[in-house]
Amino acid sequence: MEPLAHTHRPEQLAKVLRKVLFWGCVIVSAKVFLAILYQYRWYFPPDFDASPFLAGRRFTFVGLYRGAFYLHLVAGPTALILGTVLIFSGGKTRWRRLHAMLGKTQFVVVITMVVPSGLVMSLQAYAGTIAETGFLVQSILTGVTIAAAAYLARSGKIAAHRRWATRCYLLLWSPLLLRVAAGLVIVSNLESEWTYRLNAWLSWLVPLAVYELAWVSSSAKNRAGKRDIATAGVPAFVAPGSLRSSGGESPKG
Repeated sequence: MEPLAHTHRPEQLAKVLRKVLFWGCVIVSAKVFLAILYQYRWYFPPDFDASPFLAGRRFTFVGLYRGAFYLHLVAGPTALILGTVLIFSGGKTRWRRLHAMLGKTQFVVVITMVVPSGLVMSLQAYAGTIAETGFLVQSILTGVTIAAAAYLARSGKIAAHRRWATRCYLLLWSPLLLRVAAGLVIVSNLESEWTYRLNAWLSWLVPLAVYELAWVSSSAKNRAGKRDIATAGVPAFVAPGSLRSSGGESPKG
C-alpha cells in the first residue's frame, strides 16, 4: 500500500494547489470588482480631476460616448455578476430553471447593452489604434461567444454550450485583469502607451489562451483514459502454444 500512497501524493498536492489558486483568483477578483464600483463616486456627476479614467476626457465626454459610458457602468457589473452565478449554477439539476432564466437575461444584457457600449467606448480608448482595436475585437468576441452559447443551449448541446459560455465569462471578467495588470505596471514604474496597448490585448487573450490549453489538455487525458479502459484486460502478447480449442484441447489435438 505504501507505493500506491506515494503515487497519489503528487495528484493530491496538485488538487490542493488548484483550489488555492482558484480561491486566490476569486478573492483578488472580488477586491478589484469592489474597487471599480468604489470609483463610481467620481462618475455621478463626472469628476474629470479626481477620476483617473475620466482624466483628459473633459471635452470628449459628450454625446454617444457619454451615453455608452453610463450604459456600460450598469451593464458591465450586471453581466459579470450574472455570469458568475451562471458559471456556478451550471450543471446543477435543482437550479436548472433559474439557470435558464438567468441565461436568457444575460443574453439580453450582453447583446443589447455590454457589446454596443463596449464598441462605442473602444473607439476612444487611450494609446491609439492598437488599443482601440484590442478592445473592439474583445467586444465583438463577447457578442459572438454569448450568441454561440445561447444557440448551443437551445440545440441541447450542453457540453459545447458550457465551453462557449465559459469563454464569454472570461471576456466579461478580463477588465478585472486589465485593472490588476495596470496597477502592477504603475507600481513597477513601467507605465507607458505601449504597456497600455499590450494590456488592451493581453488582458483578454491570456485568460482565453489558458482556458483553451487547459481544455485541450483535459480532452487529451480523457481520450487516453478511454483508450486505457477499452484495452484493459487484453494481453499484449499471447504465446503461440498457449491457445486452446473450444473443447479444452490444443490445436494439434
